[in-house]
Amino acid sequence: MAGVRKSDSPRLFNAIAKRYDLLNYILSFGMDIGWRRRLGTLLPAGKGLRVLDIATGTADVAIALARFQDNVGEVTGVDLAEEMLSLGRVKVERYELSGRIRLKKADALALPFQDKMFDAVTVSFGLRNMPDLVKALMEARRVLTDGGRIIVLEFSRPSNIFMRIFHAVYLLWFVPAIGCLLTGHLSAYGYLAKTVRDFPYGDRFKRIMRQVGFVNVSCVELAFGAATIYIAERQSKVRDARAS
Repeated sequence: MAGVRKSDSPRLFNAIAKRYDLLNYILSFGMDIGWRRRLGTLLPAGKGLRVLDIATGTADVAIALARFQDNVGEVTGVDLAEEMLSLGRVKVERYELSGRIRLKKADALALPFQDKMFDAVTVSFGLRNMPDLVKALMEARRVLTDGGRIIVLEFSRPSNIFMRIFHAVYLLWFVPAIGCLLTGHLSAYGYLAKTVRDFPYGDRFKRIMRQVGFVNVSCVELAFGAATIYIAERQSKVRDARAS
């Protein structure tokens, strides 16, 4: 899997699917569970929310939203990696959530949904693997209702110098080594570490979100800045009218 490109990411995730959940837990030191719970608390107000989870993988975020957020009605999870989705479907059945969660193979750059179909869009550790970040954000905005909210959970770089040094060593050596040990795919986890380093985190990403057309852009740092949750909204019709 040498020379992995972002366009190859579905093949990469299919290859590591069976160990993906375990590796997420190990590589985040178990914090990924709490991060997903925190993401769910940032959903917009309302009842029976329709949520789209992009790059849903094995459906951990979709399941957490359906299990722990009382205001969530239905969650649709999309991903291009069929092996990941297959594992996700097993988990959805295990939690008896098949009536509220549906998983579908779909491209985040060309979502097969009508405009303004969802009240919220969530993306957890998936945007950095998109071949076209801006197009992915534009598609997410397109399917959001007026006033709907996008919530993005992604890795970032700590501002503290000591944490930043640890983080750099962690990405350069620890992530590929553990990934290779548990899956046998050194290049895959070398690629994933590179996508973390290259992602335009912090103010750069917030600026991109605004350029795409999102408003009320903010963020919440996690684990001393090792991960960040970004929150933004599609402007409502009322505000659009006032702005025109």
